[in-house]
Amino acid sequence: MELIRRLFRRGTPEIPDRLWQSCLRSMPFLDRLDAGELASLKNLASRFLTIHAIGGAAGFVVTDEVALQIAVQACLPVLKLSLALYRDMAGVIVYPSAFIVRHSETDDAGVVHEWQAPLAGEALDAGGAVVLSWEDAQQDPAWEDAGNLVIHEFAHKIDMGDGAANGCPPFLPGSHREISPALWKSAFSAAYANFCGRVQALERQLPANFDEDNNSHAARYAELAQALPMDPYGAESPAEFFAVASEAFFVQPWPLAEAYPQVFELLEKYYRQRVLRRP
Repeated sequence: MELIRRLFRRGTPEIPDRLWQSCLRSMPFLDRLDAGELASLKNLASRFLTIHAIGGAAGFVVTDEVALQIAVQACLPVLKLSLALYRDMAGVIVYPSAFIVRHSETDDAGVVHEWQAPLAGEALDAGGAVVLSWEDAQQDPAWEDAGNLVIHEFAHKIDMGDGAANGCPPFLPGSHREISPALWKSAFSAAYANFCGRVQALERQLPANFDEDNNSHAARYAELAQALPMDPYGAESPAEFFAVASEAFFVQPWPLAEAYPQVFELLEKYYRQRVLRRP
């Protein structure tokens, strides 16, 4: 990140064209943006990098390319909104691969259960950071229907704008007057229930002894998941449904628009972007 730091210290946060073009080539879903929108995205990414620190963990080195790719993907959802939606964020932490997080949960009997699990990404509330695994965050330019970890985690941050993530992001007075909160709740609740049913139907087709570490089982799961309009992880909770729907909206919107047109229309109104335009 030394080049960007030097530029910003001189007070001219202009992203070099070589670096910018390389970034665009790595994210084909940006092809739908016109020249004016790309210029706005570039400017917004520059501002993001001056406001929010991006640091490495567990030996990971954040290069200019890494920092810019993260900034661009973080800024895409707020391109027609405001960086203020990320004001409640300490920064971005990047691990080389999945990182271990300790979880605890108290059951109905009051017993506390603790366990550790690897995560690809996490958005911490109450002013916390966005944490990413770079191995999982990288985009394959040849695979357009890949998910998008960075957009997913920053969608959580947007959702946390008025409290804990619950699938209903804050509506900005100057941008979202035409969105009815009641319609948002009913449309997303219905779509979430339907999607959970689809995922459950998928899981009933898996082997009774399903093991995600078994290559043939994992391949079968991936094959079945292709019939879903978005990542089955969206069935985890309403907050995850919103985040998964958001990454699908920006990266591979057609299946989402076909399966849940009302949710898709609400996301268009929320993000104020027409993502079905083709290059």
